[in-house]
Amino acid sequence: MTVKNKFIIAMFASIFIISSLTFLLFDGGINKNFNQSLPPKWKINVGKDGNVEYLNDKKSVNENNFVNENNNNDNNNDRRNTNNNHNHNNNNFNEHTQQQTQQHTQNNHQNNQNNHKKKESNIVEDNRHKLPRFKDENHNPFNRIDKVYKENEKQNIERSSKVREAMKFSWDKYKERAWGHDELHPISNTWNDWFGLGLTIVDSLDTLYLMGLDDEYNDGREWVEKELKQKRGTGLMVSVFETIIRFLGQYCTMYDLTGDEIYKEKGRELGDLLLHAFPEGKPFPRTSINLADHRSSTQSWMGECVVLSEVGTIFLEFNHLSKITGDPKYKEYSDGVVDALAASKPSIKGLLPIYISMDGQRFCSGRVSVGAMGDSYYEYLLKMWIYHDGREERYSTLFQESADAIIEHLYKVSAKGDGYITIMDYEVPTYTQEHLTCFAGGMFALAAVSNITGGNVEKDKLYMKVGEEVTKTCAKVYMTSATGLGPEIAFFNPQGDIEVTGYKAASHYILRPETVESLFILYRLTGDTIYQDWAWTIFESINTVCRTKNGFAGVKDVSNIHSQFDDNQQSFFMAETLKYLYLIFQPSSVIPLDKYVFNTEAHPVKIQYQ
Repeated sequence: MTVKNKFIIAMFASIFIISSLTFLLFDGGINKNFNQSLPPKWKINVGKDGNVEYLNDKKSVNENNFVNENNNNDNNNDRRNTNNNHNHNNNNFNEHTQQQTQQHTQNNHQNNQNNHKKKESNIVEDNRHKLPRFKDENHNPFNRIDKVYKENEKQNIERSSKVREAMKFSWDKYKERAWGHDELHPISNTWNDWFGLGLTIVDSLDTLYLMGLDDEYNDGREWVEKELKQKRGTGLMVSVFETIIRFLGQYCTMYDLTGDEIYKEKGRELGDLLLHAFPEGKPFPRTSINLADHRSSTQSWMGECVVLSEVGTIFLEFNHLSKITGDPKYKEYSDGVVDALAASKPSIKGLLPIYISMDGQRFCSGRVSVGAMGDSYYEYLLKMWIYHDGREERYSTLFQESADAIIEHLYKVSAKGDGYITIMDYEVPTYTQEHLTCFAGGMFALAAVSNITGGNVEKDKLYMKVGEEVTKTCAKVYMTSATGLGPEIAFFNPQGDIEVTGYKAASHYILRPETVESLFILYRLTGDTIYQDWAWTIFESINTVCRTKNGFAGVKDVSNIHSQFDDNQQSFFMAETLKYLYLIFQPSSVIPLDKYVFNTEAHPVKIQYQ
């Protein structure tokens, strides 16, 4: 054989071998070793807990046969429903924990395990980039409460009515003593203005509407139409982030719920004003803006850097504003922010430090947090994938990178078995958990049922397990404090004890919503009424300890039953805390989680199904 022929044969053999290896390596694009980067305890145990279900609907194979019916139905006829659930008389937290059941598994088909896995593989092909499809409510992974809701209707009507009364009391005291101002100081009988835009009125509108407090809602709506002047010269530099989540988010929600044009026009006006915060040639908005003269700035101590959660929490509101107005520019600005964050290169993939330069080229801190200054960036990666019904796949990629890294590097289990999410300073854990981080329990649980993993059953189970454990710990911190309230920061010491005072903890409570937010989501997704019971216990503590004769106020030390008040009725107490406490005792038809996604201020926005 000639040298030339030998060369030709060798060349073709090489091509064949390389092609075969390439095909085997790609293997259809599915990574079967996704969990190799996860902690060993999850590799061993996940999938073997009988209380953790397969979370994709086993019959959702053919999207043409099984679809969500009435995805665009409004909730207007259901908003006054007061109903629900179950009665646990045991007040011992640990006994509750031991008796915790997953009643939502009763709605699942009890198929043979082998056939079960085969059907899951079909779901990967059909639903990989969409929210789950289902033929009826019995197969809805976002709603497992209907059976237990009916069993305890009387109790839940009573409980939701008491939460509604607390909302009316808060509103009445605000109207009596601080009307038109941003927030009420109930101890000193004064008020504050940090927007000059009637913050409590705007932030409370959807809560009033959903609770059927019609007179109060109408008063607020009339004020927005006749008195609210967003361009007026207050002299105040307002937070771009807070303006987006509290005001713009509310306008989007109220337009969805009512179709009232005043909310769309207020949203369009505010959106145009906020665009002045974006400097030319930079992807991120500045921190503060004067809405009257359009001046914008960053905090002097931050230099040319901005906060991750502040720039990473415009996606939902700006996308929906483009949707309802038909103007794509808001979404285009939002996409520029996503592009810059996605292109950043943190030292740990998926975990972005809390400060980033205005040009997106470097990080300005070594702190990584799913709490203060980081939280809602991670939250919105998931919620944007849900909002778009999976059409923007990059949100799935970014979220899974972050969620897996959070579990590997930030999720800890104390010596006494309490799962929590800590902070890292230059890759060193602090063994603390902030109250703000308690939203993550609901975030992980919502990820588990949303199909964001493309049908990866083991990862869905992992996300649900982490969500359950974090939520349980957040509730436990409330139950074991002297006041029944949760501190701003808890420290998990080497012995496994939870400290709410001391140099690593912060003992104050400012009426925050994150724990009850996760309790609401876990209840809706599992049907386990223990989450209702924990929420009710928390509400009773708030109503007992934080209620004053002139409104609600936070306390300075949750470990002291005689603690001083902080003299502020936060607008988010009415927008978030009381709303979630009300919804947890409402039927699934009131803001169903397969039709709405909440912004980080608890304002629900309609999911945009394909």
